[in-house]
Amino acid sequence: MNTKSIRRVLIVVSIAGLLLGGGGYGAYRGYVHARQTRLLKQARTFLNNAKERKALLCIQRVLRTDPRNVEACRLMAELNDTARSPGALFWRNRVVELNPRSMDDRLALAQTALMMRDYVTATNALEAVDAPGKKTAAYHNVAGVVASTLKQLPQAEAHFLEAARLEPTNAVSQLNLAIVRLHGTNTQTLAEARTALKRLSANPTNSTLRCQALRELVVDALRFKQKDAALALSRELLQQTNSPFTDRLLRLTVLRETGNAGFQPALAGFQREATQGTNAPVKIYELATWQMANAGPKEALAWLNSLPKATQTNQTVAILIADCQISVQDWRGLQAFLEHQNWAELEFLRHAFKARGLRGQDMAGAAKGEWELALQAANRQRASLVRLVSLADQWKWASEEEELLWSIVNQSPGERWAVQALSQALFIGGRTRPLMMLYSQELKRTPSDLGVKNNLAMTALLLEANEMKPHDLARELYQKAPTNAAYASTYAFSLHVQKKDAEALKVMQQLKPQELDNPAIAGYYGLILQATGNREKARAYLQWASKAQTLPEEKKLFDRAKAGV
Repeated sequence: MNTKSIRRVLIVVSIAGLLLGGGGYGAYRGYVHARQTRLLKQARTFLNNAKERKALLCIQRVLRTDPRNVEACRLMAELNDTARSPGALFWRNRVVELNPRSMDDRLALAQTALMMRDYVTATNALEAVDAPGKKTAAYHNVAGVVASTLKQLPQAEAHFLEAARLEPTNAVSQLNLAIVRLHGTNTQTLAEARTALKRLSANPTNSTLRCQALRELVVDALRFKQKDAALALSRELLQQTNSPFTDRLLRLTVLRETGNAGFQPALAGFQREATQGTNAPVKIYELATWQMANAGPKEALAWLNSLPKATQTNQTVAILIADCQISVQDWRGLQAFLEHQNWAELEFLRHAFKARGLRGQDMAGAAKGEWELALQAANRQRASLVRLVSLADQWKWASEEEELLWSIVNQSPGERWAVQALSQALFIGGRTRPLMMLYSQELKRTPSDLGVKNNLAMTALLLEANEMKPHDLARELYQKAPTNAAYASTYAFSLHVQKKDAEALKVMQQLKPQELDNPAIAGYYGLILQATGNREKARAYLQWASKAQTLPEEKKLFDRAKAGV
């Protein structure tokens, strides 16, 4: 018997001994747990030493045995984060699903979503943090970064101030506060922010803070056209021992915006550097993204197409190439490029891109087939569906976006953004009946929501859907909140439909003049004025209503009323 056979027999005997001798199945579970713990420890060590491939193999072995292992999913998220892969969002969402009470995992999801420019997921992750979690400096720092990215500077400053109050010695909060204040216009505040950043840029012990402070000072110098300062600070930044590749891109920005003769040589040098080392795909992604933003997708695609084929099919790089091809509308090239590839958990994305390429060639049937494959590959995973919603919205695929939003609303009722997005899409599309059904569905889930009740009452009145009991709903709303202009106009319209125009007019006349001037309400006031013989006054309000976005049934009502005045 050869050595391999002997080893295999010994392993089988040892496992059998565990099962039969020392506790049966419980002992076997202990053996599996110990092996998984060892593999995860090895994976963490490999990640810390930038050996991503070996880390991936360890993590995959754990997930094959236990797909719900939280630590393995968390490590997969970190691995994808490092690679700048959209798969990071999939794994971050998976961790939160398995470990919903973890604030740290929700904050990590928000940070990853921010990196992927998925601002809906970032804000939703923050909203889902529990009340105690929202009282921590960690929460306020992440919430501040999200608000700052969304240009909500007052909110960002408030979050960073609270973080600094909670942890007054934490330099991260001080840094964040200085950064957000650097984007203001007050001279004194700007000076104080620069002083704080200069102090942090000289920090002898914390290189991470030092580098970030220098980056912000470079951006500030560019903003105020201080060319020499920007060049000097960006040069100093590159001299830091832990300066990442993104700092090369900041240097490129400085050289480009200052018209420096060193720009082209530096670009060529950084392009060579990006293709070297174990993290080459990440650097390629960062440089190509910079080129797309600063020189356009055509130039970025030309460089990406010059890379070796093995590099081009790396998942991170391949997604970027597909993005560029869509931007330049190279539909045939996109279709050919995506054939015979496999994007693992992001296969749904590859099929979606193929659908876009086929539709760009007017191959509607084939495109529909690929889109169906994308939906199947998404496998009802929330993060995957959200990404497809984003693509459908970007490509102006209204029916596909609506279908996806319905899926998310039905399987994840807590996703309020999806309800709002679907409501808006149906409203803009003039799809009143599906809109009514959405409101009916939402009212069953949240029966105390007066806003949903009002929307259901109004759409049911417009559609004459008496089975929804819109008159009862409208009366109930008005009784609960008679000063609410929206509810009052719904009730008044209900009375008008019931031929009770005198009562309807009294209800509308209780509203303030500025409320009646609201285009969304003015049309109903004009309608009731016309019905009660106030034709001259009705004309102005009906005309004002034309400035509002209306449903088809509303437009028909108002047009008919205008024709009669």
